[in-house]
Amino acid sequence: MELKLEKDLIDLAKIFAKHDAPLYIVGGFVRNAILGFCETDIDICSRLLPDEIAEILPKKKYGVKLVNAKLGTVHIRVNETGQEYEHTTFRAEQYNAGGAHSPESVRFVDDMSLDASRRDFTCNALYYDILSHELIDYYNGATDTRAHILRTVETPEYVFSRDGLRILRLVRIASELNFKIDEHTFDTAKTMARQLADISQERFNKEIIAILFADYKYDAIENPRAYIDGLKLIGDLGAWEYVLPALARVVGTDINKLYSNTWLHLILDAQPILRIPAFTADLINCLNLKVTRELITDILGVNGIMLNKRECDRQFRILLGFFEILRGDVFSEERARIFIQDNFEYIPEIFGLCDLAHIGHRLQKSYTLMQIDKVPFCLKQLDINGHDIEALYPEIPKNHYSQILTKLLHRTSIMPEMNRKDILLKEVAAIEGELK
Repeated sequence: MELKLEKDLIDLAKIFAKHDAPLYIVGGFVRNAILGFCETDIDICSRLLPDEIAEILPKKKYGVKLVNAKLGTVHIRVNETGQEYEHTTFRAEQYNAGGAHSPESVRFVDDMSLDASRRDFTCNALYYDILSHELIDYYNGATDTRAHILRTVETPEYVFSRDGLRILRLVRIASELNFKIDEHTFDTAKTMARQLADISQERFNKEIIAILFADYKYDAIENPRAYIDGLKLIGDLGAWEYVLPALARVVGTDINKLYSNTWLHLILDAQPILRIPAFTADLINCLNLKVTRELITDILGVNGIMLNKRECDRQFRILLGFFEILRGDVFSEERARIFIQDNFEYIPEIFGLCDLAHIGHRLQKSYTLMQIDKVPFCLKQLDINGHDIEALYPEIPKNHYSQILTKLLHRTSIMPEMNRKDILLKEVAAIEGELK
């Protein structure tokens, strides 16, 4: 097996070889090369410690940045080209009981087989000697890769007991690569799903987001349902109560409904921009929940998928608008137009969800008519602002401006011809009287 590699990497390997330290590519790049494509970063490894690497590499040509002293990880930068590689020293790891991700202790070793034994799946425990072109495969990973099978390097009990996050990585990698999971590996992961309770929510975020967009990971792999397969696998493993613990506390044993594949509806055909709201809407529908800001935060916030507060608020507004339509509220033409004005910032996503649910056609027709009628959709499109109110009505409290402008906006929904500064300013006094 001979991989076509950049000159930067070959030159680096030659320097390592001069110090009796063959340089290897490890993991995903080697695995993907066996599959026939090279769409991933190149991770390298050797027996050399970070300090030794900094010592042997010419400082004018290379930059060495320590990333994690405990794990022996450094970034090596080729100054002339800007190319960067992540290097880890061969190591053996010791873990405490439970599924916590970080090893309790690390011991650097010269024996590459010990380094291989700490890895997760056979397809990721592949080493490629950059200069000799030799493939080193301690666990028959090349055969598993060609067969598209995901299997742990050691017994699944051993691998998952050392790091519970590997159960979720099992789902993510299987989805991204369209691999089948070895039966014993899967059954053990299901039995040991409790290990996920020890993993921080921040670690979950990276894996869940990757699963939601698994079909876009590799251009060379055609599996448009990859993300659906991943979500179903989480349910099959009985892992949702650990992935979404705040939601589990709200709904109790009803979280078990997500173990069934039948809860996935809107997300089945959702484009990437709609994956997160469609996923959340499916959860809400399945569990028959009321859309509240607290609920959306439980699913998507710091105790869920780990979106920031601003994005959680945005998703709340999208889902609130969608469910107002889905759950049968009757919209007159005026109400429809006001709804569109109030939700204008979120209309593309709301209507996107409506299209997935095959609802909201009348509202979308109203939106088109509003565009034709040149109705202002938001406060910025009104012909007046707070400064205009202040200039003509200095006695009106400034904290009333937002309410006044919103009422004016709503009045233009049916009568867009009102959107003239002189007409709108005449309406201000009457609206202020209503607010008192």
